[in-house]
Amino acid sequence: MEEGMMLIRGSDSAIDLPSILTEEEKWYFDLQGYLILRQVITADEINQMLRLGSHWLEQPDQAPPPLRVTVKEYGGVINPLPYGDRIFERTSLNEKVLRVVMGLMWNRPRLFNCALVQQKKEPVSAGEKEKLHRDTSGFDFPDGFRNPHNDYQAGNGQIYSNYINTAITLVDVPKENGFTCIPGTHKSEINFPDSLDIDNLWAPAETFELQAGDCLIFSPRLMHGARYWKMAYPRMVIFNRYQFSFYFNENYSLPLKDHADRISADQFELESIQRGKKEFARRILDKIKRGEKLC
Repeated sequence: MEEGMMLIRGSDSAIDLPSILTEEEKWYFDLQGYLILRQVITADEINQMLRLGSHWLEQPDQAPPPLRVTVKEYGGVINPLPYGDRIFERTSLNEKVLRVVMGLMWNRPRLFNCALVQQKKEPVSAGEKEKLHRDTSGFDFPDGFRNPHNDYQAGNGQIYSNYINTAITLVDVPKENGFTCIPGTHKSEINFPDSLDIDNLWAPAETFELQAGDCLIFSPRLMHGARYWKMAYPRMVIFNRYQFSFYFNENYSLPLKDHADRISADQFELESIQRGKKEFARRILDKIKRGEKLC
């Protein structure tokens, strides 16, 4: 390149990039806006995560820096979770989950948020109902416009979502509890009518029966929310949020360089903005190519 010239385009291209999603997965996600992966973490890993998370929620002052623990009467949140203990990287760097996340954003994911959310059974007033929402990244676009930070597209046999949420549950979730969504609304171009509520026949929201260790991967463009928790034990779920690594920086604070010693090199790379494929992604792609089992 001649001196003074600026590189406008790199060699990266998604045009000929083969998808690591199956045809069935592409069809289902395009139709519904979510996928469910069963048993992505082990019972031992779940127990370790529950022990740490419960302890920090009960004793917030004992949570190691830079964790932020928010405790409310009927729940709590811990963030940024991987900096508390590396066991939580088993959710953010989970190869089974990342295969799908990578398949939805051309093998270039960036983690910009990881939080443990606790939800407890609480008294509900008569007639009070849960709310559904669609993530907007803090900025609502006018009708007819597509939010470039939270978009879903499909074409030429491929699908692409530049913002993906994963939710790994640490406890069993019966139907009519926890996560709920209206399948297919990730493609809706019509605003959710104010006259509709979560139980309206015109807004057919679904819930999902999940076992501890299951993972729900969904587009935040779905109309979604959480049902009131009805069980005697608390809901405990780890949310990881990913964006297309090349363009978007939803969270400028990650990775936390002053606390980089608390996470692995792969986790640091996962949280970083980068144009090309990341090393952990290359390893996953190589394992898939060799037919090796993901963990």
